[in-house]
Amino acid sequence: MIPLVDAWASQPAMHELVAAFGGRLPQADPLPWLDVFSSEHWDFRAGRERNLADPAVLTARQEALVIDLAPELGLAGHETPSHSHYDAILMTGGMIRAGIVKPRHVAALLENGITADSVVFLGGFRPFAGDELPLADALGVKGDDEFAAMVAGMEFAFGPLGEPKVAGDDRWREVVWGSLSVLAAPSSDPVRRANSQDTFRFWAERTGARSALLVTTPIYVPYQGAAAVETLGLGYGIAVETVGTSAAANDLGEFTQRFLPEHHLQELRSAVRGMLSLRHACARDV
Repeated sequence: MIPLVDAWASQPAMHELVAAFGGRLPQADPLPWLDVFSSEHWDFRAGRERNLADPAVLTARQEALVIDLAPELGLAGHETPSHSHYDAILMTGGMIRAGIVKPRHVAALLENGITADSVVFLGGFRPFAGDELPLADALGVKGDDEFAAMVAGMEFAFGPLGEPKVAGDDRWREVVWGSLSVLAAPSSDPVRRANSQDTFRFWAERTGARSALLVTTPIYVPYQGAAAVETLGLGYGIAVETVGTSAAANDLGEFTQRFLPEHHLQELRSAVRGMLSLRHACARDV
């Protein structure tokens, strides 16, 4: 795994992109350097929600280059699973559109012959922020948080689903319709909401699955894939593959999310951090 992570970080596309921002990627051990560089040049969130990030100031060449290099960096073009069956198909929560788009992509995969014993939407209770509240009304989501969007997305893609079985408390909740479910995980740190690793661990402790397909937004594939391999693969021995949603699933008409160059750069920053964490975890296991 370590050679694969290092190859991702040191690929020609990364060298080219770094150079466009005035840097020179080192040949040896590039991830720690990329962690610092990406923090200086590609972090527009500064800890805020994605839709509250600062606007980026990029040159026309930088904007064009990041879009051109996105497939090589793993930020686009990875929508087709490599296997026909998985014990579980997982989706990760996110902004309100993700709650609608990801189940649509999974429904299309199932219609096209991919099979799974269960389909699980993993997330938390993050309140809507910024433009998400008016978007909820426009998209027909009843509720004001990530969990409500995930439930709505499952019902839109697979419904009518009928009355679910519901379990949980004020820290976590699970809604189940047969082989379909939405699971909001508790946070492992009381000062923040549940993150991807929290949701992966909470699900892994409750499943017997040995293989999983993770479906996420295209620009999140490298980061989510690294987090899933670290948490589910190294931690629980689950073989996991990560794909992004298709353009067709992402099409919400006038409400479609447009992924701009700064969005790609921000998630490349996340990917660097995820790959660095995965590399450290692999090194500990050697």
